[in-house]
Amino acid sequence: MNDTLRGQRALAIFDAVADLEGEARERRLLELCEGDADLLAQVRALLAADAEPTDPFGNAPRWGEAMAADAADGDHQVGRSIGAWHIVGVIGRGGMGAVYAAERSDGAYAQRAALKLIRASADSQTARERFLRERQILAGLQHPNIATLLDGGISAEGEPWFVMERVDGEPIDRWCDARKLGLRERIVLFLQVLDAVRYAHRNLVVHRDLKPSNLLVDADGRVKLLDFGIAKQLQDSGATATHDRALTFEYASPEQLHDAPITTATDLWQLGVILHRLLAGAHPFGLTRDTPVASQLQQLERDPEPLTRAAAQASAEQAALRGGLSPASLSRALRGSLADIVQACLRRDPEQRYASADALATDLRAWLDDRPITAVRLSRGARANLWLRRNRVLAASAGAVVLALLAGTGVALWQAREARIQARIAVQERGEAERQSANAGAAMDFLGNTLLAADPNQALDTKITTRQLLLAATAGLEKDKTLAPAARQAVQRRLATIYANLGEVQTAEHLFEVGLAGVEPHSRNEALQLARELTDYAVVLSTVGRPRDMVAPTQRALALRRRFAPEDEGMQVVGLTALASAHYQNGELDKAVADWEKSVALAERLVSPAPDVVEKAIDAYGALARMLGESADPRRGLRYGQAGLAFAERHRLPALSPIRISLLLYLSDAQALSGDNPAAEKSLRDAIAIAEKTAGPGGYAQAKLYSALGLVLSDLGHYPEAVAAAERAIGYAVASGSGVRDRSTGQIVLAGIHEKAGNYPIAIDCLRRALALVRTADALQPATLPEKIEMRLWRVVAENGAPETAMRRLAELRRRIETLSGRESADFAGVLTAQLQAAALANKPDLGLALLRQARPLWAKLAPTDKQRQRTLQRHEAMFVRMRGNLAAAEGLQRSLLTQLDAPQDKLARASVLAELAATRFQQGDKREARALLQQALPVLRDAVLPQEVTRAEAETLARQLGLP
Repeated sequence: MNDTLRGQRALAIFDAVADLEGEARERRLLELCEGDADLLAQVRALLAADAEPTDPFGNAPRWGEAMAADAADGDHQVGRSIGAWHIVGVIGRGGMGAVYAAERSDGAYAQRAALKLIRASADSQTARERFLRERQILAGLQHPNIATLLDGGISAEGEPWFVMERVDGEPIDRWCDARKLGLRERIVLFLQVLDAVRYAHRNLVVHRDLKPSNLLVDADGRVKLLDFGIAKQLQDSGATATHDRALTFEYASPEQLHDAPITTATDLWQLGVILHRLLAGAHPFGLTRDTPVASQLQQLERDPEPLTRAAAQASAEQAALRGGLSPASLSRALRGSLADIVQACLRRDPEQRYASADALATDLRAWLDDRPITAVRLSRGARANLWLRRNRVLAASAGAVVLALLAGTGVALWQAREARIQARIAVQERGEAERQSANAGAAMDFLGNTLLAADPNQALDTKITTRQLLLAATAGLEKDKTLAPAARQAVQRRLATIYANLGEVQTAEHLFEVGLAGVEPHSRNEALQLARELTDYAVVLSTVGRPRDMVAPTQRALALRRRFAPEDEGMQVVGLTALASAHYQNGELDKAVADWEKSVALAERLVSPAPDVVEKAIDAYGALARMLGESADPRRGLRYGQAGLAFAERHRLPALSPIRISLLLYLSDAQALSGDNPAAEKSLRDAIAIAEKTAGPGGYAQAKLYSALGLVLSDLGHYPEAVAAAERAIGYAVASGSGVRDRSTGQIVLAGIHEKAGNYPIAIDCLRRALALVRTADALQPATLPEKIEMRLWRVVAENGAPETAMRRLAELRRRIETLSGRESADFAGVLTAQLQAAALANKPDLGLALLRQARPLWAKLAPTDKQRQRTLQRHEAMFVRMRGNLAAAEGLQRSLLTQLDAPQDKLARASVLAELAATRFQQGDKREARALLQQALPVLRDAVLPQEVTRAEAETLARQLGLP
């Protein structure tokens, strides 16, 4: 008898004798086993497991041991075909079924998957119902973080089976530990788990078996929720209980253990256990896989170990896996909101846990943003502390007291007093540091006294109070003549940073100027703080329209870092990146590229750079990708973009880290400028996916991403999708309160898409809206931004049927741009190109060729590797020489263009040139070739653009002359 049959026989005999007692059971047992000693031993093991006096499921391991022989059943399935699938291996086994690696075998297409099949020895009516229920549940769940059902059915032997996507990944706890993720990265990853769970709950499904082995993370950092084998569908919004007792002890909720009603709160308990393990590295009840069942039950009746205590008791190795922390520092990091969140999940009363997975996700996002959570009611002091933490960029030295001042609470007064005490202690401790600390102490005394004017009953986040207190501090600083100059300047610089953060850049500019005048640091810490302030000052200078003045402070900041921290190459990376940005803003592109290249070269040498250094290095890679793509060498830019991604992977930047977003955006620019628009689209969609998973839909960052996506889709000829992306970008920009420049850019992008599609009236409306925005705004912007918009506007006016009007306005615009930017600028080259289009539409070949003679060398100097620009100019030249009657020259230019337009993304441009060549051949009298060329071009043009688009309109006219449909 094989193992499978013996297992089935053992279960049948067990069922026959289980209700018998004493000699009657023994006699019947011997009779049914018919002398088979192995079979008899297996049934006795089942009876012994059934006799355990513990919880009905406390004997589950004993049942597993009794049926151990059945494990070999899985190996017998390898090589078998079921439906369209061929079993190639065993992935895992469970109490009810086994999961096999499978490949599609019907030849329709190649696909790897996971096939689940009910175990022969476990086949029963109850098992089948549970198995089929799992399949039905999966069929109704379509979510990126839930394994997808692909196929299912009943085999020829009557076995139910189903196939789902195969997830090649690691359990979430092992995945995090292998990459030594810090607490923030672990929470960001865990939010994907919550996305899946709350989706299931919204579809009235409670999983009931959430544990790390059912949460796999793939190579891209995407979580997949698996195994709905004991999941249950609720009959209404969650109030209907379920009573199926299947469970995993380590993660079982109290209601599962005590046969109480099961609701979505059960999943919240299990999420709390998982979160406890992810953060502290230990089970909240001290359980392991080796804990005996009886001990498990006893320990699960106790109160859970507090998160901070579990962390403090962790081994040094376990703590180090959480971002390099020690047990003590890990315990400190988990204090407060995180500990409260986990505790709220692990309340024994289901009614006292989080009301939903959404509520848990909201609190975790609040922790990420240093905002108050809802799990516990925070004191006013705790809320003030959170306010300070989420503004920690501003909270340096005396700035911490300024932020306490902004909080407007009694706690702020206490914090100011404590800060002053600490500063005075520092004065007593060391020599040269006495002078520095005395200055800090004096600054804190001044700011603390300012606090005395604050009403401690004011609300924490009242903007009026914030503004009033800032004004009071600034005014008080002007009146106080007793404050030492160094302390006064320290206050001025802190206030400048706060004003800049609030958007009041003119005030920040003045305070930085007086606060930085003549300041010389005397220690490493003082020098590095001053370097940060100089960099902040440079950003303010850029914002107020003084980019030429940015270089000096960033050069000084870099010099301070090199002088006071020469061994810290990470600091040099930060300083070089800031200096490169200043050169870029100042128009010194070669210097910017050189500094960014030095920055990434230094970063490549670092073995374990700090997170802020990794971020700056990735910014530098992205900037090089964009810069080189736009100006000098798109393929070199592309290489830097790809190297940036490799750098991020090498330093284990999480797949969902927001830092990747800007890099992917810049990489997409390089890809598009290199002619690989499909790759650019993928990069942008990857960036959008990260942004939406980490912050939800909407916001300024996603406005930029969707705007870029609109441009790429437009270049691919996918105009309806491009319009939808650009409109979404505008909506996000407006909703997020973006400035005039961003909102006008959104309108410009949308106009460009409509122009390419041939929807000229809407393009004109968009450009007029953009022009109105920048002309009426008080915000600072590039000097020639209105002129840039105008040159686009008049070009579209020409395409819309008024080329003469457009030519007059473009001539006026050209004179203005010559005065503003000079004859060697990109703006001047741009207006020449707009004039070329208007001259072509006005049928003025002599003017067009004269303009071309000016534009071509200028573009060759400004963008020597921009092949798309070169082709555009060649296309215009072909038009003008055809207008002058030189048909042979026009044909030569057009055929040369066709040899250059052979990439998939060139399909629309190629169709346009084919249509123009058809017109040339028609004029030469070759109607046959003209017809053949037009038959190639028209389907593409008709599919991509509107009838009134200039090239298509001319092609349609020619088609009618040739008798084409």
